Order: sequence, then C-alpha cells, then structure tokens
Amino acid sequence: MHSWRDVMSDEAYKGFGASTERAVEAGQRPALLIIDVVTAFLGERGLSLEESIADRPLSCGPAGWSALTHIKELIEWAREKDFPVIYTVGDSGILGGALTRPVDERQSSHSEIAEIPDMLAPLPGEAVIAKPRASAFFGTPLAALLVKQKVDSLIVAGCTTSGCVRASVVDGHSHGWPVVIAEDAVFDRAKLSHDVSLFEMNAKYGQVATSKDIMEAYAVTA
Repeated sequence: MHSWRDVMSDEAYKGFGASTERAVEAGQRPALLIIDVVTAFLGERGLSLEESIADRPLSCGPAGWSALTHIKELIEWAREKDFPVIYTVGDSGILGGALTRPVDERQSSHSEIAEIPDMLAPLPGEAVIAKPRASAFFGTPLAALLVKQKVDSLIVAGCTTSGCVRASVVDGHSHGWPVVIAEDAVFDRAKLSHDVSLFEMNAKYGQVATSKDIMEAYAVTA
C-alpha cells in the first residue's frame, strides 16, 4: 500500500481517480535521474530532523538516509543494465528559491549543494548536471542529453519530493517521457508534503512504485 493512503481521504481518491493500483508501464531504455542527493540535503547520518536542520538548514534528516539505500540499489541496477544514470546538483541559484531563510544561514550550503556522497559517486562518463532552479530540465541540457542517449522513459529518485523531484517529474511528463517515481527512493523534510506530492504525481504526471517493482518491471521489457 502506498504511503499516501494514511493521509488521503476516500473523497480524494474518487476525485483524482488515483485509487487504482497500476502495474509499472516500463519502456525499453530508461534513464535513472538522481535529483539533488547532495550533502546539503542529506545532512549528517544519525541526527533527528530538528538536529539536522540546525546543522544544515536545507537537510531532510532521517528520511534522506532511509532513501539512500534504495537509491544506491537503483544506481547499481541501472549500471548493470547499461541504462544511463544522470545526476543533478544545485548551483547557488537554487538556494534563493522557496527556502526563505536569511542569506547568512544558507552560505554554508553553497559548496555542499553540489557535493554528491561517496557511496553514490558518479562513474566516469555519467552526466552530472548543475541546475539553476527546481526542475532538472529548466536551463539545462537534460532534454537534449536524453534524446541523444535514446532514452524512452525516466525513473526518478532523490529530493525533495514536493520540490525538485516534483518539478522535474512535471517537466519530464511535459516533454513526453513516461515517468516512474521510486517511492522509497525519494524523500522530503515533511512526510505530509512527501505523501501528497506522491499521490498527485501518480494521479497526474507519472507512476509511483517501489524500487523493487520498478526493477522487476524493466527486467521483463529490457
């Protein structure tokens, strides 16, 4: 059962038509898109959300570290299948977005906004795209790269579910790529924002499934 079932009413299910569980509609050549899994958003392992935010104002606390295992599994699987793995990181522009904290509180995150943890480090030849705003597509060469690599669908992981993940999913859908969001490999600071965003993305812009279900679906088609 999806995580949003605890927070979405029966009325919401009927209104959005999202109550039906759907099998993953897998393509032949997906790209795995890792959105902003960087030190600034992860923080230090073992801290509570409050402690993590006090240390790094952009961090997501335990939710990020819980998702990291599944993100790593997806990366290893995609590499084994020779599917493109594409990372996004932020530049200083993203820090001035919806996070309305004083500039001095955000300065420490400027380098860490582009710092990918060692356990997820990209291999030579894997694209790392610095993005100026929430969407992985806005102001970046991502769409052209996907066309060049003959990608027919997207698998999305990373953070935050309600922010950069959602913006990237909407834009990927708008560009015409089927999008699958890995439910256990995306994360956010607030569970409510996470759950509602997953529900709405599943209803409107893509499919939400566990990493396990995604890998099994692509094993049949690839």
